[in-house]
Amino acid sequence: MAATNPEKIIFNHSDTPTTRRVLIRNPTNSVFILKIVPTNSAVVSVDARNIMIKPKNFVPINITVNTMKIPLFEYASHSVNVYARPYSTANHKCIQEWISTDGSENLKQRVQSLVIKVSKDYSARDTVLDLPGAAQSIESTVWAQTSRPDCPLDKDTLTAVRFDADCLTAQAIDPADTKFTPTGTTCGAIAGWAVATAADWLQLPTAIAV
Repeated sequence: MAATNPEKIIFNHSDTPTTRRVLIRNPTNSVFILKIVPTNSAVVSVDARNIMIKPKNFVPINITVNTMKIPLFEYASHSVNVYARPYSTANHKCIQEWISTDGSENLKQRVQSLVIKVSKDYSARDTVLDLPGAAQSIESTVWAQTSRPDCPLDKDTLTAVRFDADCLTAQAIDPADTKFTPTGTTCGAIAGWAVATAADWLQLPTAIAV
């Protein structure tokens, strides 16, 4: 069972901005692109917004909070959203657009939303976050090579073969073979039985001596 990622980071109230570190680990065999998005950049800042993290590796992210700018009734209303998408050469262009476009993130890409809580409780220096978290680790990819007319998508594809192309045509059944004409043999010896009517069966012996 995978460990559950933390839901909040505690910052103690201070007259000066306070920094805490988030260690984002990638225990998978996939390369991920990270997008770190604070809900209020005037209060919460991060030292890196877009990061590539390789398999079996980790990256540190420093989150700085100016608690003096947070009103008393908003001590738990800000957060840092961590988004991640698996990277490959097939979705390189899509990832570029995703990184450069603000607001292009969705819930399927969100690893965790870390709530910034201002409190007198113990404030750990480091917080560990594991990928992929709540984000999906597999994405569909469009492989059509529309930008290369010299190499169409079906260049190396063989023409489809009909499903029954290698099947022999069955020999038609003679209608005469489907008809059964009972013989005139009456019920007597077992070897001579043909088709018996209900009346014939009633005339059979009730017991057969062995």
